[in-house]
Amino acid sequence: MTSIKIIKPGEDLSEAMKIRIPVFVEEQNIPKENELDKNDKISYHAVLYDNNVPVACGRLYYTDNIAHIGRVAVLKQYRRKGYATTVCKKLIDIAISHKTNDITLDAQKYVVGLYEKLGFKVVGDEFLDENIPHFKMELKIL
Repeated sequence: MTSIKIIKPGEDLSEAMKIRIPVFVEEQNIPKENELDKNDKISYHAVLYDNNVPVACGRLYYTDNIAHIGRVAVLKQYRRKGYATTVCKKLIDIAISHKTNDITLDAQKYVVGLYEKLGFKVVGDEFLDENIPHFKMELKIL
């Protein structure tokens, strides 16, 4: 059984970090000091639980009335179950509830298709972030 918990800006992020550190720092070799940033404190974090174990997460924050999704991660042994999609849909719902018309994200190249299925479109050229190929993507809410 799965459930999602929303961590509001300023609340304890330890449950999200149980996913982000193994995925981004350990698997993808992103320095821990780069993984944690100033946006964490101003973000809504969605943590998905599988039988009360935190297994997937993502965050949403705002700048200039634009919502930004990021740090979407799923622990390796829980991938290919639709958990990233579920987390993203929850973050999109939060953005919509805040009357946001534009949502952006920087997608790692290998997961662009996941975001396209959610309605995001690639805008711009491929770029490197932490030596990982990414594309900027946008979703317009009507």
